[in-house]
Amino acid sequence: MKQKNTRDNLIKTAISLFAKNGYADTSIRAIGSKAGISTSVLYHYFNNKQEILFEVINASSIELSQELTKIKTQYSDPLECLRQMLMTHMVHFSLKRNEETKIMASDSHFLQGENRLAIRKILSEIYEIYNAQLKAIAEKGLINDVDLTVVVFSIFGLISSFYSWYRENGRLSKEEIAQNIMDILSYGIFKHKK
Repeated sequence: MKQKNTRDNLIKTAISLFAKNGYADTSIRAIGSKAGISTSVLYHYFNNKQEILFEVINASSIELSQELTKIKTQYSDPLECLRQMLMTHMVHFSLKRNEETKIMASDSHFLQGENRLAIRKILSEIYEIYNAQLKAIAEKGLINDVDLTVVVFSIFGLISSFYSWYRENGRLSKEEIAQNIMDILSYGIFKHKK
């Protein structure tokens, strides 16, 4: 149990430092120091800093993929399902995991080799979840003539930048902002009923 607690503490500390300073400007020594663990003990848990980065991004990506998959099973209406996916992705995931979202958006390019391939695989799964949902909506004749790949990557762009400008004490609540973003997406890509 102590090993799991120590590992979890190292990951939480790394998340905090990566989000504050960026991956490149955070040393493995700084992670250990802030966690109250010597560098030699840290290397017992992780081979290198990239392995910690991978752990952070991998856990967040898997959790998001599972949440989106769960939503797909709960809603039969494809449009409402997409709305719930977006709300979960923006509000319940990106804002609650603000630091991890920032790290995923800003530092994932530091991953190499198998770590990079593993993350790309999970992100491809997330892409396919959204793409399949948009195709289901398109089959109902509710989407304008737009390329769905562009729509999916636009969704990713909106959501991955959300953390950078959202302020907890801002004029709008996170739910109001999420609703505004969903309205922008909906009215920008969906046909209006007459």
